[in-house]
Amino acid sequence: MQKYITLQKSKSSKYPFFRMVIPIDLRSKFGGSREFHISLKDVRNSELELISIRLKQITHQIFHEVRSGMKSLELEDMKLILRTEVKKSIDHSHHVHLGTNEFNQSRRYDSLKTISEREEKFRREVNDDLGGYEKELDSKLEGILKSLDIEFKPSSLPYKQLRRSFVKLYSLRFDWIKDLINESGRTDDDFRRDADEKLRMELFPELQSPPSVQIQVGDQILNPIIENLAPEPPQPYRVQEPVQLSGLPSTPVSECITLFLDEKGDIREKTVDEIRTALNFLIEDFGDIPIGRLDKEKGTLLRTHIKKLPKNRTKNPLYRDKNLHELMRMDIPSKDLIHPTTINKHLGHLSSFMSWSSSLGYSEINPFKGTKLKKNTIAQDEKDPFTEQEIKKIFSRDNYLFFTKVEKGGFGLPYYWVPLIGLFSGLRANEICSLYLDNVKTFEGNKRRKVWCFNILEESSRPDKKLKNRSSRRIVPIHDTLIDLGFLDFLKLIKSRNPERKRVFEELPFREGSYFRNVTRFFNERYLPKLGIKKPTLSFHSLRHTTIDNLKQKGIDIHFINAMMGHSQGNIDLDRYGKGYNPDIIYNKCVKHLHFETSHARGIDFNPLKLNWKKIIQ
Repeated sequence: MQKYITLQKSKSSKYPFFRMVIPIDLRSKFGGSREFHISLKDVRNSELELISIRLKQITHQIFHEVRSGMKSLELEDMKLILRTEVKKSIDHSHHVHLGTNEFNQSRRYDSLKTISEREEKFRREVNDDLGGYEKELDSKLEGILKSLDIEFKPSSLPYKQLRRSFVKLYSLRFDWIKDLINESGRTDDDFRRDADEKLRMELFPELQSPPSVQIQVGDQILNPIIENLAPEPPQPYRVQEPVQLSGLPSTPVSECITLFLDEKGDIREKTVDEIRTALNFLIEDFGDIPIGRLDKEKGTLLRTHIKKLPKNRTKNPLYRDKNLHELMRMDIPSKDLIHPTTINKHLGHLSSFMSWSSSLGYSEINPFKGTKLKKNTIAQDEKDPFTEQEIKKIFSRDNYLFFTKVEKGGFGLPYYWVPLIGLFSGLRANEICSLYLDNVKTFEGNKRRKVWCFNILEESSRPDKKLKNRSSRRIVPIHDTLIDLGFLDFLKLIKSRNPERKRVFEELPFREGSYFRNVTRFFNERYLPKLGIKKPTLSFHSLRHTTIDNLKQKGIDIHFINAMMGHSQGNIDLDRYGKGYNPDIIYNKCVKHLHFETSHARGIDFNPLKLNWKKIIQ
């Protein structure tokens, strides 16, 4: 059950309700309330999750509309933001200075040289592509303005002035750092005066030179000149007391997590759960402390603790009742430890969260930047493709029809079709299992011929359908083998049997944000072990690797393979501009070349899997 569905106790029973936390920046608009509830008492269990996802979409739209009525960006807002940024820039300069060994002349020279190289790189970047550099600032400024309830338009003059002021301010930091390293004696107030002179915004009027003193004697006005003003004696160095956190840095970690997840928008619930699991390590390790207290030392400590965690922690009875600190005191065998890929996934989510926190002013640093483990394997080695002999064994008539029980109909139908579709299309499990009947349709190819295809896309009216990323949206022609096995006839029959049917595989329940759980469990945990070909690097996802590898070995151009698989092309011209390839091109360049053989010219015959669908369905 999802995190926003909870149980409410009544006198005689428990019933579910929808729970939504109100973002911190909008609570004042809702009378200070932190959350609200909607009863789901009369909703059927099978519809709970889908209705809650729809309610979540509606509430996010409401939040967006409330934000759209925020105040506009004005001069005083700009001054407030820039004063804060000046303070952060001065603090940054001190951090760099204190990281320099000022007692070693050679080290000091090296630090100055490094700063000069960075300054040169910055100025070259700004000179060559100022527009591009300012666009990189947009995400940071957007976060700051939203946190202050300020409406803005990137095309407006105040916003452009604010963005340009940030660029000017960043250019000053190099001089401030060099002044500190050279022990020029300049103070923070001197730096603030520099900022005022550079930005011309009168951010610190209290630091302006005082007006000249005038003395009236009778009818005459005298302007006395003060000469030989002795400097104040140097003040003794005092160790400063720890600064008490105030404002955004004092926000508890839990509230920042809630706000961060709310701003993620409409993403898969499985992804939300993965992110929440990673971020909750912060609270489990250090408590719900102010986010400003998360420093590099705590980041390093948590990284060490995550590396010592067991895999399947919540399922294994040896570990599921232990908290993080109890697990750290256990001697967990290496075979039980989580995989480096999982560790890096946690660290990636933590780094994204702290980067977001830093951009909005909740924290000063991202303690998880650059903390991912170096892996000894390359990406394609983490999952293996099946060999042709394994494919032949998996899809042999005796094995496949016996274990899928497809001839009995019902729940055997997706177990039969989903792996076959995966092999002959390269589609991901969830892309197949979430197909609606109208997602299988004809598209016009070249020479006006119609091509039957899978239309892989997200649809706002169907919140149960989620794609992995933007590149995943695509049109994939249906392989001739699937048509020969009667897939199109199968679709006609299930539609005629039940005109109200919406999805291709309605036998599959919606669980944990997806439909594929039952199919992949069957394939990974029951079917492959029964065939004796199960190992850690082989799973349902290996069918997709098998498809890709099969096309690569035939010398198919990688751009066509990427288009069929829903991968980014790694080229801005191909990814951003123009439409996708015509279905005929993907069919001729990829799909029709997809065939499997156990030896040269000895192809695997899938015809024995052909069934009488009319008999099975009706």
